[in-house]
Amino acid sequence: MYGRNNKTEEAFVDMMRRFDPFFDFESANSVDTKMPADLYREGDTYYLEIDIPGVSLEDIDIEVEKSTLTVSATRPRVRDEERTMIMKGRPHGSFVRRFFLSDGLSPDSIEASYVDGVLKLAIPVAEESKARKIEVVAGQIGRG
Repeated sequence: MYGRNNKTEEAFVDMMRRFDPFFDFESANSVDTKMPADLYREGDTYYLEIDIPGVSLEDIDIEVEKSTLTVSATRPRVRDEERTMIMKGRPHGSFVRRFFLSDGLSPDSIEASYVDGVLKLAIPVAEESKARKIEVVAGQIGRG
């Protein structure tokens, strides 16, 4: 379930469950160095930022099916007959990351943008999961 840096990832998942138990965030690929991601929360919205430099907007696909958010991207292999490659360290091909969303989020309201090689998704908390004040009234409620 956890990648190479399993103690750090395990601590992150445990922390997320402790602070936001309705939000279950785990990557099916665990820690994926080809599509590294950060997650943070501001107010009632989670933000997921995924680094995918060198990928054109047309080669990014985002899908939500039930509770699974899937982000896929394709970085084509650059071929240049006039070059003699000495070292090749930039990955190419198709990459996929999956993130599992719980019922406390609003997947139908997810928005995405792509700037400078960073894909940013805004995942809002569902209205029914937001904190709300409950008014206390004088007297009895219900029977009793």
